[in-house]
Amino acid sequence: MEMLTLDSPLLTRDEAAMYCRVGLRTFDRRVAPYVRTVPIGARRFYDRRDIDTWLETQKDGRSLEIGEPVSTRSASRTRAGGSTDPRARKILQELRSKRRESTPRLFPVAGCNPEPKA
Repeated sequence: MEMLTLDSPLLTRDEAAMYCRVGLRTFDRRVAPYVRTVPIGARRFYDRRDIDTWLETQKDGRSLEIGEPVSTRSASRTRAGGSTDPRARKILQELRSKRRESTPRLFPVAGCNPEPKA
């Protein structure tokens, strides 16, 4: 990594990683979720002051007080626990409890009672 010699307070992702002296993958996992980006057109920049603030919290041992990441890069907006919308939860519960209707078996399965023919 080469040293950063820019005077701009805005850094690209590569520059921000170099500024923190970490690789891109480490930056994406450990720093970027906690630092807001500045959108300019289609590009996103990191404010050097926000990175400095985050670094100070790490140095002071206040990292546990930071809380949730500012943003995620996940394409899905739902959480792993499911939706908080009551209607969505009800629909999901009905779908999970409903037995899936399938076509009759063409070949008998051992241990399974055949369905009565009408």
